[in-house]
Amino acid sequence: MSTKAMVNTQAVRQGEIVDYVLPTGRNAGQHRPAIVVRIWETPLTRQLKAVQLQVFIDGSNDFEHGQPGTLGGLLWATSVLQDEERKQPGSWHWPEVEE
Repeated sequence: MSTKAMVNTQAVRQGEIVDYVLPTGRNAGQHRPAIVVRIWETPLTRQLKAVQLQVFIDGSNDFEHGQPGTLGGLLWATSVLQDEERKQPGSWHWPEVEE
């Protein structure tokens, strides 16, 4: 089974589901679903599509219990930039589809 990036040329909107690449924790580098809760409206960040995200984590499988910012199975990720090509840790991208 192979995966490829979903082609989505529209601008990201509040409430959409995207993938977030975990920058730290037990599963750093893995992708988790996230909901866009805010989009930054400065000229620089709008062009780069910076967003605030609520990331759905796999609880203690991803992070130690009680780690700051991971309350109730959610991770608060701020000022996150889009990275469709490299999918660097700490970035977001459109969900990939399996073929």
